[in-house]
Amino acid sequence: MADALKDIMLKITDDNPATRGQKLWVMFALSLFLVATLNWYAMVREPQVVDVEDLIQYKNEVVLVEGEVISWIEDRYGNGEDRVDLVIEDDTGVIQVRWYSTGEIPPIGTNVTVMGDVVDYNGRFYMQATGSGALYWEPEDLPLLQRVTLTDLAIAPEDYVGEIVTVNGFISESVNPDATFTSAYISDEAHQMQLLIQSSPRVWIEADSKIEVTGMIAYQETSLRWALMTQGPTILLDRSHSPQIKMLEWAGESTWSYESGSMVSMAGKVSITNGQWTLSGPNGNEICILPTDEDASNAQTEGYNDSTYETVGRLLWNDGRSMWCIDANNGNGTNLIDPMSAMSMQAMLSSNPASMLMTPDKIYTLSTYMQYSFEPLDTEGYFVDSQTYSFGQTRVAMTFPSTRTEWIEAGQGLVANVTVSWDDEKMMMRLMVDTYQLVGEPAAPEQLLWDAGATQWGYSQNKFVLIDGKAAMHDDGWYLERPGSEQSIKLNVRLNAIGTDSLHENQSLTWSGRLRQIEHPTDLALVFSLDEADALDADGDRLADSFEDATGFNSNTEDSDGDGINDREEMENGTGPNNDNS
Repeated sequence: MADALKDIMLKITDDNPATRGQKLWVMFALSLFLVATLNWYAMVREPQVVDVEDLIQYKNEVVLVEGEVISWIEDRYGNGEDRVDLVIEDDTGVIQVRWYSTGEIPPIGTNVTVMGDVVDYNGRFYMQATGSGALYWEPEDLPLLQRVTLTDLAIAPEDYVGEIVTVNGFISESVNPDATFTSAYISDEAHQMQLLIQSSPRVWIEADSKIEVTGMIAYQETSLRWALMTQGPTILLDRSHSPQIKMLEWAGESTWSYESGSMVSMAGKVSITNGQWTLSGPNGNEICILPTDEDASNAQTEGYNDSTYETVGRLLWNDGRSMWCIDANNGNGTNLIDPMSAMSMQAMLSSNPASMLMTPDKIYTLSTYMQYSFEPLDTEGYFVDSQTYSFGQTRVAMTFPSTRTEWIEAGQGLVANVTVSWDDEKMMMRLMVDTYQLVGEPAAPEQLLWDAGATQWGYSQNKFVLIDGKAAMHDDGWYLERPGSEQSIKLNVRLNAIGTDSLHENQSLTWSGRLRQIEHPTDLALVFSLDEADALDADGDRLADSFEDATGFNSNTEDSDGDGINDREEMENGTGPNNDNS
């Protein structure tokens, strides 16, 4: 065989002119054979699975890496490029993968196999993969998710390192649909945690939105704190919760930047000059507004120019006008101005109060809340701009046209048609209510504590409250006593009250009623009483909630064991969820 091959090579290299043409054909055939052989080798050769730590030995070669996706970011530079940068980790290290012409992106925590070229760029190694098939995984490679609370993470965050967790909470700031990286906070009522969002969410996420986040816990050494790392597209929005729109104040221009990207509202005089819209405040300061096409077409018919309105949009910096703008075209889905909507009280009063006093006959439609419980015979009180007390709460005096037959509870929402007048006696602005309509529900009853004292209780006067105690009959009627002490308040129980029947006798219960102050019949003093009082019974089965919880019944349903007999009847018959004869 060796001699035959030697003879062929000698004939090919022979310079005899008589055989030159034959030699060319042989050389051509041999080259085709070599190319075909190399192509066959390239097709049948399987790329080698390589550990991350050994990739340096495979520069410019196509290899396979098996590992876990610990991070990814889509279109890193925001230029519309079909590229995803992933970080893959195996037992030996991590490697960045630049994936072009991508396919479905795996969730963080997925075990994947990546095929790509090993690239050395100035001593920095990464893999370059192309095509949707360059990254693949099986269903069993997807991560197992744990649903936890922020409380769980606060107690022992190190227990969840390297795990994929799902958490619910409220996000601290708005996230742009195209943002490739955002640092925010996710919080509940007691905790907040840094939230690092990589890759764009593809939709606007408003500040204070309730979200569900799936991600990984990591310790940030530079800031000495724990953080939750997630991807924008994996964040789910709870559509049942509507984030509150922030109210900008004309006097707080230096703080507007804190709300950049958020939905805001602001009231003032609208000015339209050469197609440019501006909103002016009471002191002459301005902010630009960017209307929708519908706003622009309505401007003439509705008479927007030189009129006072409340505007709603997204606060963004406008380079063209070098000022902050309220933009209605950036993801809010509504017009900048809605002439039919009720103006918030704070917006109405901050826009141009002086001009309102000069037009006492003009009627404004106002959305507001009642500050204190309003008795049927009351005609004067206060409106406030939030349902419950908060620092900086705005309030204004108001007068109702007449008395009523029903209470209006503290925190009750109203939409009222009002005019603005000046109160000479008290030297202040006053709203004169023409007509009104109650909207929504009042604030939930407050829980009073016996140790809070009379001064603190005074803030809850005339409101519905909750208080724990034991009902006892005295010579002059029923009293609610604090067990183990001499503290008590008078009970004016409602008709057919359950808290004083034989079934609840001598039981410590949670009572509900309107807290009032009355004169003591013999002492020169004011004492508290609980009017319309009864034991709290949320499910209406005539068993007090506290009693049901203590005896094994369910206080949220009138039939705890689902046998068709309500809990009150079961208790009277000696049956129920804890009895074998139920």
